[in-house]
Amino acid sequence: MNNVNDDGTIPAPPEPNWLSYNNFRSGDLSEPNGLAAPDLVMLSPESCINKCSGTNQLTVWVQLGNAGAAPLTAGATIEVYGVKDGVESLIQEEPVDIILEPGEYADAMSIEISVEGNDELRLVAVPSELPTG
Repeated sequence: MNNVNDDGTIPAPPEPNWLSYNNFRSGDLSEPNGLAAPDLVMLSPESCINKCSGTNQLTVWVQLGNAGAAPLTAGATIEVYGVKDGVESLIQEEPVDIILEPGEYADAMSIEISVEGNDELRLVAVPSELPTG
């Protein structure tokens, strides 16, 4: 607490904590960090067709990173969308259980995707963090 000395006494003129923390009447004693939040990014994926499987399986390698100012603590989901005849639909979701500090990148990971019947694919990384505010 800001208004109590280490020995438990109260200073004569207590420091108003709202000057330091901008939390007047909120009960929030955390530091003011503005809009600090994780910013999940996905580096351009590399892919190859798995010709040995006898199917239209595509192996996609992706690498997730946090370009934000706060840690990503709840993981993410990689959503795979297929496009056929100009219509896009979600065809696969891959949960990724990771924690990424600001500026940190995870190791690349592979995802097996069936490309049967799709003209193109689109991958999106969605953080599992709950929005604040």
